[in-house]
Amino acid sequence: MAKMTYSHLNLGILIVDKEDPVRQQIAAFLSKKYWVWTFDNAEEALAKLKKSQPDILISALKLKDMEGTEFIDQVKKIYPDIYVVITASPSVLAKKMDQLKEVASDFLSKPISEKKLSLALKRAVDYQHLLKKKEFYKELSILDHLTKIYNRRYLDLVLAREIERSKRFDHHFSLVLIDIDDFKRCNDKYGHSTGDSLLQRLASLLLNQSRTMDSVFRYGGDEFTFLFPETSKKDAVNLARRIELAIKEEKFDGVDAFPGSRLSCSIGVASFPEDGLSAEALLYVADQMMYKAKNSKTNKVCFISHK
Repeated sequence: MAKMTYSHLNLGILIVDKEDPVRQQIAAFLSKKYWVWTFDNAEEALAKLKKSQPDILISALKLKDMEGTEFIDQVKKIYPDIYVVITASPSVLAKKMDQLKEVASDFLSKPISEKKLSLALKRAVDYQHLLKKKEFYKELSILDHLTKIYNRRYLDLVLAREIERSKRFDHHFSLVLIDIDDFKRCNDKYGHSTGDSLLQRLASLLLNQSRTMDSVFRYGGDEFTFLFPETSKKDAVNLARRIELAIKEEKFDGVDAFPGSRLSCSIGVASFPEDGLSAEALLYVADQMMYKAKNSKTNKVCFISHK
């Protein structure tokens, strides 16, 4: 399992206040541990936010060109998970607290002491670390540990969603199952370390061959799956042939263990709805077509023709 580590230096803080002394005081204290950006107006701060997404926002309620609450609303449209700290006088905070709780996670009353700032930052950092921790474990749950592409578990989820979406909008999509021919030869000749390295490089190649809308999964062992949304069988077959050729032409470590010193693969194609209306049916057809390709000496991409 990947090791999860956090560093204060990995967190960015955006400070927006029209009062120079306040901005400088906060920045001087925080820049020792964090990446810090300071602005006195909302327009420049929003421009920065669109290029770099800080984790924490410390904002006054009065900015040079905009009300602080309006600015925060715009910030959250860009980055909903940002942790917001509002700075204001004690009287303003007391008067507007119910309203401000809707847009902010924490509050600092002016004048700001280092002690209050430290406590607010600890809460903010703890929040962002917890958020990143959740994202980290969510990523682990859907990624294959070796190749870092999506795993079989996530394929089941995505495939179910794609079926429902395609039924609703009367769309086609295609599923492609890829199996490496004679992969055991590599493990037997060079060991599992070389075999694992080959699978990692193959996963990278498959990602490079995919379009923006496609998804690539490790189906298990030396089998991989492509999901082609809104793609007819004809187009999917053409894409599969392109992938098969790219694999054949790539020079992998350990490739001399294979016949002809080339890595080859067998590919089965199944399309919705003509080959099945369920995930089980589509995977069965793709699997059968893949075995048909494996038993063929010439046709390495097989599919059912419904003509």
